[in-house]
Amino acid sequence: MTEQEIVGVGPAFARYLGRYRDVFRQDRTAAHFDTYCRGLLSDLPRKSIEPIALASGTTVRTLQLFVTTSVWSYDEARTRLHRFVADTLADLPTDPVGTVGVIDETSSRK
Repeated sequence: MTEQEIVGVGPAFARYLGRYRDVFRQDRTAAHFDTYCRGLLSDLPRKSIEPIALASGTTVRTLQLFVTTSVWSYDEARTRLHRFVADTLADLPTDPVGTVGVIDETSSRK
């Protein structure tokens, strides 16, 4: 997505990310989560910490620390994501093909 496209979906994306705000102990940690997620959706050629941090105006070390040492409730975030996906799929109209969803946080190819 380009920066302009991200801005276009900004309010909806902010509401989506807002569902996870309280799984972080600190507001600034949640803000780094927002920055990281926006970077992953950006049109940056590399989606690693350094380019995301530099493009967002965040220091690289700060975003590295967010990814490696931040304290947050991973289990609660995963549960909320699963619930969101299940609710979204339940609201979709039935079609002849159906819907298949795979949630696999291991990033292992299946």
